[in-house]
Amino acid sequence: MAPTASKTKPKQSTKKAAPSELEKLIAHQKKTQKALEKQLAEANAKLVAKRNNDLLDEEEDAAKASSLPASSSPPASDSFEEEDSAGLAGLLGSDRVTEPEDNEKTSDVGSIVPDISDEEELKGSSDELPTPMQDDEMVTDKPEVRRKMAAGQRKAPTGTSKRVTQSTFSPGSVRLANVGRLAVRVGIATQEGFPSNHADFAWDALSEAVETSQVPELIERLATANKSDKRRSELTAYAWGGAPQLRGEIKSICKAAVASFGIPGDFTPAEITKHIKWLTGRKGIFKYGGIDLKNQTYNVQQPYGASFYKAVITKQWFDTNKSEGVRTASCEAYVDSPVPLLVIVTGAMRNSLSEWSTGVRIQIKFTEEEFGPQYQRHRAALLNLQAKSPTWFAQFQRELYVKIVSTSNFPHLKEIIAPLDEDELDGVDFEALEAHATGKDQPDVASLQPMLQASRRFEWFIMVSPRPAAASIQSYHHI
Repeated sequence: MAPTASKTKPKQSTKKAAPSELEKLIAHQKKTQKALEKQLAEANAKLVAKRNNDLLDEEEDAAKASSLPASSSPPASDSFEEEDSAGLAGLLGSDRVTEPEDNEKTSDVGSIVPDISDEEELKGSSDELPTPMQDDEMVTDKPEVRRKMAAGQRKAPTGTSKRVTQSTFSPGSVRLANVGRLAVRVGIATQEGFPSNHADFAWDALSEAVETSQVPELIERLATANKSDKRRSELTAYAWGGAPQLRGEIKSICKAAVASFGIPGDFTPAEITKHIKWLTGRKGIFKYGGIDLKNQTYNVQQPYGASFYKAVITKQWFDTNKSEGVRTASCEAYVDSPVPLLVIVTGAMRNSLSEWSTGVRIQIKFTEEEFGPQYQRHRAALLNLQAKSPTWFAQFQRELYVKIVSTSNFPHLKEIIAPLDEDELDGVDFEALEAHATGKDQPDVASLQPMLQASRRFEWFIMVSPRPAAASIQSYHHI
């Protein structure tokens, strides 16, 4: 038998093919994505731990509160309950009663949550600046779950403090409570965005609104409430809830208005990071007009000339008949764009822009603790501009208000900005009116002395002389 030839297999090369550029890019993106996911996971782990501690502290405080007298002050109502919206719908309009951002419900806690697609937020809306849906918390799905996590699935102690809502008040006092909440919203926007004493601010706002209304029922109920510490504290706690509610609404509108800067647009995350850093730097370029993001230029002679001011103010305060800037009871407070109004819009926009500082949107809480100091800086900048250019600043405030009102559909507001019709006073001698009012048109008393003396002589002559005939009266004309 012939020997069979052995078959030898060729050796395969152990060298791997060099990765293509596409594979390198995909690998880099995966690595970046994992790093971001790890960062978010760590941030949320810290948040869970902080919230657990906070909730345990709340339970301990609640247990202590149960041992206090019944007249203890109730907690401030910073949330906006469903039953609250039913009552405020008549004051603000159903489309204006919106729940504040979740950051206002837990104003003492900050968090980082993943971005929600802007297309989903704005889907189905035809408004220029729609109010987007609120961000969902990444930590848990339900408040009950968070509480069980914090309490170790232990039941909360009985006797916990009750949050003040509309159900706290009698049917007759609900109107007074709603007036207070609306008054606080107006005061936060036009007087002081972050007052140091919440209770005093809320009570003063309520008292002023009731006094201005001249409604006997409200005046009587306010006087009655002022005699009871418990009732007064409940009213102020509920009224103050309008402050975080308003801030949440402004922040929601500003989040949508970020698009006016072209962000995110077609920019890459790295480009977005670069642009946000330039816009929100120490100079605050985002406030100026004439911004060209690609070339990073702006008009230094247009401070506070950015287009978002008109858009945000219009959407928040001049949108419907129930908007505070339109209502006849409060519209005068918004005339000529008061400084606090500009300050709170400036701060909300900076907060919204800062959410994009990493190249993707990550929510930053718009809390009083974080934004309070920023509010003071923004206000100082505005007041500095007002002091250095008072005439220009007054003109700027007026022109902004005129632009907003002129594009609205509210005749009573257009009457405020309408110029005086000169034809109505055509032909009036204004100098004569002034002279008559000041007494300058009266003749000099000294010039009347000869006439007075002649009159007295004539009266004396008539008294001592016999009555003359009618035909001889002409002879006395020389006297």
